[in-house]
Amino acid sequence: MNPDSPSPALAGISGNRVLTPAGLGGSHLVFRDGRIGDPGTAPAAGGAWLDAGDLLVLPGIVDLHGDAFERAVMPRPGVTFPYDAALHDVDRQLLANGITTEFHGVTLSWEGGLRGEPYAERMFECLERMRGALGARHHVHLRFETHHVDGVGIAQQWIRAGRVQFLALNDHLPGMARRLGDDRKLLQYADRAECDLDTFQARIRQAMAAADDVGDAMRELARSAREAGLSVASHDDPDAATRRYYHQLGCRVAEFPLTAEAARVARDLGDAIVFGAPNVVRGRSHTNAPNAAEMVRAGLCDILTSDYYYPAPLAAALRLADQGILPLPQAWRLVSANPARAAGLADRGTLAAGQAADAIVVDDSLPGLPRVCAAIVGGVLRHATRSFEAAHAQRIAA
Repeated sequence: MNPDSPSPALAGISGNRVLTPAGLGGSHLVFRDGRIGDPGTAPAAGGAWLDAGDLLVLPGIVDLHGDAFERAVMPRPGVTFPYDAALHDVDRQLLANGITTEFHGVTLSWEGGLRGEPYAERMFECLERMRGALGARHHVHLRFETHHVDGVGIAQQWIRAGRVQFLALNDHLPGMARRLGDDRKLLQYADRAECDLDTFQARIRQAMAAADDVGDAMRELARSAREAGLSVASHDDPDAATRRYYHQLGCRVAEFPLTAEAARVARDLGDAIVFGAPNVVRGRSHTNAPNAAEMVRAGLCDILTSDYYYPAPLAAALRLADQGILPLPQAWRLVSANPARAAGLADRGTLAAGQAADAIVVDDSLPGLPRVCAAIVGGVLRHATRSFEAAHAQRIAA
C-alpha cells in the first residue's frame, strides 16, 4: 500500500491476539476521528474493517531516538541525496518496521557538515513541506553537542518555534579528542563534516577551548527546553556523578548510560533509562556499553530505541518475550507506552479508548523474524502487505 495515496479512515480492527491494557487476547477496537473509541462508539462511516485473525495486534512503536535517516541523506561520505527523496524512503522503512511515531535524531554539533546547522535546517524544511505525504508521525529529537556553545542561540530559536519535540545533550568531544593523532579515524569524521583533516582537527581544538562556557550554556539551553514543555535527556552518561549532574540540569532521561552504575543512579533518581534495541538484538553493545538485555532483566531499562537500525525495536521486544526476560505486555511497553510518556506524548503508546489509533499487525510465526503486515496511523491504513489485504480486509456498511 502506498502511503502517498489517499486512504479512507478505517472502521476498526479486531483479532484474537490484541494487546490492550487488559492484556493479550481477543478484542474489537473501533476507530473514530483518528482515535480508539469507547465501547459503543460508532465507527467511521464507510470505513474498511480489518480482521487480524491470529496475528498480533500491537500499539504502534514510538521510537525516541533514530538516526538511521543520516544514511539515507548521506549513504557514503560526501555523497548526499535530497531530503525529500531520503525521507520518502525512510518513511516507508519506518512503517514496514512497525514504527508509527519517529523521533529523528538531528544533531547540531561543532563538527559541521551532516551534523551542522544547514543540514538540520534542510530536515526541518523538508518535514514541514512533506508532512501531508508521510505515513508515519515524524518528530525531531535534537541532539545538541555540549561544546557547541555558539549554537545555543539557534537551538533555542528552533525550540521556541516548535521545530524540536525532544532535546538530548551529547558530549562526544572527549572521544574525538582522544583520536587526535589517529588520522585515519579522524578522516572518517572529517568526511562526514565535509572538511579536510586539518580543518576538522582545528574544530576539535576550538570546541575544547569552549570548556569553561559549557556549564552555563547547557543550563540555559535545558531551561529553554523545559519552558517549551520538552523533555530533556543526557546522552552516554559515563558514571554516577555525570548522571547526577545532568539530573540537576533537568535531564530526566538517561540515554544510553555507559555503565551499570550510571543506570542505577538514574533509577534511584526516578529518571527514565534508554538503551538501544540493536544491543538486545545483537546480544551486545557495539561500543562496549552494558548489555541491554541484562539491563532489562535487572530493571534498569525503561525504553528501547532503534538508534541506528529501524528493524531493531520490534525484534528486540519480541526477543525479550521469547527469551522469558519479560512477558510480552511489559516488553512491548519498552517500545510503545514508555517512550511516549518520556517524550510527553500522553495520547499514544497503548490500545486504549481515547488514545491515537496507531497500531501494527505482526506475523510472529517465524521465531526471531517478526514481520509487519500492516501499520495503522491515526486510524488510517498506511502500510499493508498484499497477502494481508487479500486475507483480512473487508468492507462494512456505513
